[in-house]
Amino acid sequence: MMLSRSRAATLRRCADLLAKDWPGRLAGERVSRWLEAAAPCQLSSNVGSIPAGRHTFAASASSVPADQLPLPESSLLKDDLEDARRAEADDLPAEHEGLAAAAALPGQQFVQTDAVASLPMGQALRQQAAVQGRTWAFETGKLARLAAGSCLVRVADTSVLAAATCQPPPWSRRDAQQLQFEVEYREKLYAVGRIPSTYNKREGAAKEHEVLAGRRIDRALRPLFPKGFALDAAVFASVLSADGTADPDVLAICAASAALQCSPLPWAGPVGAARAALLPGGELVVSPSVAQQEAAALNVLVACTADRVTMLEAEGDQIPEADFLRALRAAVEAAQQLVEPQRQLAQQTGRQTQQAQLAGADSAAVSKVADLAAGPVEAILRNGSLTKSSRAQALQQAKEEVLEQLKASGAFRTEFARVPGSGCVSPADLEHAFSAVLAATLRRLALEEGWRCDGRGPIDLRPVHCEVDSVPVVHGSALFTRGETQSLCTVTVGRRGEQQRSESLLGGESSKRLFVNYSFPAFAVGDTSIGGLRREMGHSELAERALLPVLPDDAAFPFSLRLNADTLASSGSSSMAAVCGGSLALADAGVPLKALVAGVTVGLVTDSAWDGAARKLPPASAAAPAESAPVGRYELLTDQLGMEDQLGDMDLKVAGGRRGITACQLDVKLPGGVPLSILEEALAAAARARAKLLTVMEAALPKERAPSAPVFGSVRIPEGMIGRVIGKEGCELKALEQQFDARLEIGDSGLVSIFAPTLEDYKGARSRVLDLSGESVQEGQVYRGTVSRLLDFGAHVTLEPSGARAWLHISEVSPQRLRSIEDALREGQQVEVLCLGKDGRGQLRVSRKAVLAREAAQAGAKRSLARGGGVDADK
Repeated sequence: MMLSRSRAATLRRCADLLAKDWPGRLAGERVSRWLEAAAPCQLSSNVGSIPAGRHTFAASASSVPADQLPLPESSLLKDDLEDARRAEADDLPAEHEGLAAAAALPGQQFVQTDAVASLPMGQALRQQAAVQGRTWAFETGKLARLAAGSCLVRVADTSVLAAATCQPPPWSRRDAQQLQFEVEYREKLYAVGRIPSTYNKREGAAKEHEVLAGRRIDRALRPLFPKGFALDAAVFASVLSADGTADPDVLAICAASAALQCSPLPWAGPVGAARAALLPGGELVVSPSVAQQEAAALNVLVACTADRVTMLEAEGDQIPEADFLRALRAAVEAAQQLVEPQRQLAQQTGRQTQQAQLAGADSAAVSKVADLAAGPVEAILRNGSLTKSSRAQALQQAKEEVLEQLKASGAFRTEFARVPGSGCVSPADLEHAFSAVLAATLRRLALEEGWRCDGRGPIDLRPVHCEVDSVPVVHGSALFTRGETQSLCTVTVGRRGEQQRSESLLGGESSKRLFVNYSFPAFAVGDTSIGGLRREMGHSELAERALLPVLPDDAAFPFSLRLNADTLASSGSSSMAAVCGGSLALADAGVPLKALVAGVTVGLVTDSAWDGAARKLPPASAAAPAESAPVGRYELLTDQLGMEDQLGDMDLKVAGGRRGITACQLDVKLPGGVPLSILEEALAAAARARAKLLTVMEAALPKERAPSAPVFGSVRIPEGMIGRVIGKEGCELKALEQQFDARLEIGDSGLVSIFAPTLEDYKGARSRVLDLSGESVQEGQVYRGTVSRLLDFGAHVTLEPSGARAWLHISEVSPQRLRSIEDALREGQQVEVLCLGKDGRGQLRVSRKAVLAREAAQAGAKRSLARGGGVDADK
């Protein structure tokens, strides 16, 4: 498509501005006028270099670094340069090819220019490693060659492909406050030779377990990105095949690590991943099978570098800390064996990490902001009486006062007008430098004085308040408050058929008897935004893993359970508040728990705080071993606040009972990961805090349950009476549940489990079950009944008031021999019968003849008495 004359003139004018003293001339140009008149077009994919004397966005005539160039004005050319970068444009005149070359800052465009790009099609670079008697194969260069880095990991017939990409924006991202990194993990059923059962035969949106697997990969890789990395990075992991002998989750972490390691991104990997399981007999298995994972008493998944842990997830059946650490060490040892093959694969590619500009403030501006903000920030953090909201308001006011002082001294400048190195401060500089001062002050107070911003010491818990039966009508409820964090938990008991069903590659179709719905509304932190579904799913799954081990066996409590954990206020550790409140709510609902579960977080602060200054990372070999800075001084913070979590280096969540751990999750922010020795200390601190919490929670439960509290129990009926209790098409069972608002589950052995919202409802439901099964009818007693059905050899009689159905044989209808049952009975007739007991099938047997004989004897006795005979009819 030919360029319009106005558009071509626009682009020529852009090139002229770039070739001349652009920063000085741009202010006098009316750029917006001719840009608005320009029509949409595309630029050439044939990008050349800028002729000598012309300036790219990396440097200008005034030697202004690329990250200092004007942001608002430069966005005028963004669409044109984006088209050029994507190679989706038409040709430009040769003299203006340099405009497209400015689409990326030097060192910011991550493309393959190494051995991978020169490989013939169909060939790959390959490395192998033997771990636990199994061969791990890492391949790159054959698949996904246009990604910044890719790797295929194969163990037996299970294979996972991961690709890493980086979006290099042509404009400065110095104002970026956090890493923009995303992970997508997908399982498609072709990997196991199945077709989706959906209507359109597609997998559709990511399932819950895929989102959770993506979060695990993210947490394993994120700590190894440099602080201030401002470009948008992403990793895509896809399961290509699965044979059921290897865990695709573990392979996906290793594949994602290798893909990043083989890319030019400045990432300080690689990491290895491994899973260890402790079987009920005490046997420790590394890389367990799916069946072993399901039967394991402890399941640990860990990701680590050669010397530090970056991610940890575990679930167990109240496992003591000693056994937990034994499994953790075994998993770390196995994972570290997968680090060196990835480094060797990156060395084969010959790839180097390219220079990258990291976000941050101008170094001269950092010291100026620190001088003004250090005093007010320390005074605020030393005031232990402040609440979360008042502390945030005080910090915001301190930042505004710093801004006013900068404006008064003439040191505050917009991004465009700021001169690097002069000490002038831009809005982005202020944000970065103030955050660095806040983090450094919080760490210094904790390390030197053991002082925390709410006045606690490192091992102190916040005040805790627990109450149960907080919400009427619901089956169970609890309100758990720890400091300013508050969680309202409610439990709903449902039938077995209401369990949550899901489908996965290795597990096929499965169901969950406990499903937790954790929610974090915006008002919990005084915000107005709406979102955070992935985070809510992660916290829901963590609470499920924490509470599931203390539920009674399915045979003893065959009901489904839905736990809603609504965060009403949050000042840190809301997920662990959901675990504590959920445990109390389950107990309040009458669920016979094996033990209460409490959850607590342990944080970490070190003296390796970021100074807030922007910097450049020089190129380095992708295969060079990443050296982590020594941890130095550190302090563990029990039950950390949200601010401590945000500004600290670690968030270790541990849940369990008095006997041991049921769930554990580690989030790392310390660059390079956390040493295993620090994790061991943190687990011991969590155990001490957990014991204190359990004492408070146990005191909140009433010693005697109120009559209005939910009740769970069971009763056994003859197997032959199961159909009688259920009724035709379930009519009897449905009517019983509706009448008493109860939930009933009937086992094949005749065990009827009953859950009712009150004691009165429970007694009514239990009595009705006994009536329907005939268990309430006693042998030798006379009952009134109604003939419900006539047969050739007898009749069915419904007894009152129980409604039990009994069998009246034709020989027991009358003392005289009957030729037909209709000679003595008709349907709907009221009769009195004597219970004779049960037959071999559990069927009630009754006799009308015995009642008639007794009545005849009593009548004869009365006649004898009337004649004066004095005969006792009972003799």
